[in-house]
Amino acid sequence: IGGAMAYTFLKAAGGYEIGNSFHESGQSFGDRYGEKKNIDELAKSFLSKAKACNVEVLLPLDHVCNTTCDGTDAPIVTQNAHVPEGYMALDIGRRTIGLYQKCISQCRTAVWSGPMGVFEISTYATGSFSIAKAMGDGTQERGLMSIIGGGASADAANLCGHASRVSHVSSGGGASLDLLEGKALPGIEALDDKHS
Repeated sequence: IGGAMAYTFLKAAGGYEIGNSFHESGQSFGDRYGEKKNIDELAKSFLSKAKACNVEVLLPLDHVCNTTCDGTDAPIVTQNAHVPEGYMALDIGRRTIGLYQKCISQCRTAVWSGPMGVFEISTYATGSFSIAKAMGDGTQERGLMSIIGGGASADAANLCGHASRVSHVSSGGGASLDLLEGKALPGIEALDDKHS
């Protein structure tokens, strides 16, 4: 998990300082049944279920930070998963990049949905571009089934030139996740109805 989503999970995992990093901790949302869900509890439940199923959830080990979401020639890079007070994490650090690249190199299938940082600003593009490269390399060198879930991830892969090297780039963004979750997609349903 990288990007802004990581900071909600780091808070849920307990004990991690996230500084001024974007997160959704303390918020709630309505699920498809109209019930309010607390994001903190959802993240904790996810981590607990993963642990119970012996599934390793990878979270950032280090971060590239700044006090504002602006480019800089001298961002700070943390030595651990804590983000200093007054700073915001804007990309994953080198140790995290290595961890995620290793994970991708051991997969037969990889789905990437969501950039690792604010890739639109060159200071914070290394994480996302490294993940795109790792997926492209895996696809080209060993036949990795690599899927980029559209939206900002697709933009990052296109910007760094690796989108053409992966198996599939969806233009659906969030719809890609809905499909993986098993939700009905209105466009597909309309096509299915035409064949009835």
